[in-house]
Amino acid sequence: MTVLRDQHRGTGAEPGGETVGAVPWDDILAQARKLEAYGGPAVPDGASSLADLQVTGADCIFTVSCAGAAGDTPAVILASGGTTGSPKPTYVPCHQALDRLLPEWAPLRPGATLLNLFTPGRLWASHYYMQALAERSGSHVLPSGPYSPAEVGAWLPLLHRMNVTALAGTPTALADFAEGLLEAGENLAVDTIIWMAEPWTPAKEAAVRRAFPNAGLWGNYGSVETYVIGTSTPTCDLGTLHLMSDQVVEFDAAGALLSRAGDGWTVPVVRYRLGDRLAAAACRCERPRALRVEGRADDSVKLHGTLLSISEILDVVTSQAGVTGAQLVFTGAPGGQHVADRLTVRLTGDADPERICSVMMREFYSLELVVGQSPERLAVCAVGRLERIDRTNKVPAVVWRETERAG
Repeated sequence: MTVLRDQHRGTGAEPGGETVGAVPWDDILAQARKLEAYGGPAVPDGASSLADLQVTGADCIFTVSCAGAAGDTPAVILASGGTTGSPKPTYVPCHQALDRLLPEWAPLRPGATLLNLFTPGRLWASHYYMQALAERSGSHVLPSGPYSPAEVGAWLPLLHRMNVTALAGTPTALADFAEGLLEAGENLAVDTIIWMAEPWTPAKEAAVRRAFPNAGLWGNYGSVETYVIGTSTPTCDLGTLHLMSDQVVEFDAAGALLSRAGDGWTVPVVRYRLGDRLAAAACRCERPRALRVEGRADDSVKLHGTLLSISEILDVVTSQAGVTGAQLVFTGAPGGQHVADRLTVRLTGDADPERICSVMMREFYSLELVVGQSPERLAVCAVGRLERIDRTNKVPAVVWRETERAG
């Protein structure tokens, strides 16, 4: 079922605006007043729709979560960001909203044994979220963190002994583990795979499905500031998620806006600006509130005066035969924001870089014009491994480099 414009009266959504989810206006207003009481933005007199309420961001979430933690709610301090700027901390209640989550999304059965491949430490939330999920689900958990493919074989005797039946990790970590298992010529009786934090590529999905043909994939979408927003089950199209109940999302090119109602979440949320562009979707499971993540809101980069979409370039490149992964490296002046002088496309796999360059020229006319005038502004090269973020083990879509200064 495709969800288009909001057809539910009383959500407080702007008339004609595209939304997914439905929350009664009175419930949203109650959340806005709770936010205000914790130090969030004031609620205007006579507010009657979401459009009357102020858009909030990470600073508001920190203020409100800090005020909540000052009461009798113990919290774990976690952070988003930290790759190119300062980490943005949030006080996350130790309950991690699991009472909200488990009635709608319960991937782990009692007695399962989960191998937690998310990187621990450095204030990243995913590892600790999976630890709490396993505990509340009545499952055992091995808090291992990620393995390189070469490490997997040495750990397999222990993993077999512990009867590992579930994995949790980023698509990158899951694919690394799958490749190591395949290289070792071994099997592991995994029936559940939990993924989040980055999108799949065709090559990563293929490796995981080849290594674990009987495993169902359970997706999870959210942020450190808000925690879980949407989920998927093995009956869903991969990459399609379903907004959790008591939430409404307003679509916006500058980043979708999330609002919630009721208690039990990690923090009150009203019109919180997500960093992603979301869109309504249809899902084969036919459950409501389906959506997809279309990419980061700050997706565009200007290369020598030409505006390019990061996600569109990567979609084209990673869909080509022989490409197992791709990463864009933009080089520009120090302090430049989304303005670059040069683009280097890094590839893994056995695809011919010259062929991929030709495909890019054919698919992106504006890029062809730039390269036609200045061939040095684009390079495509094969590498053995894409650069990763040490803190999370994720492969960033984009790496920024400063132009080397003469002398």
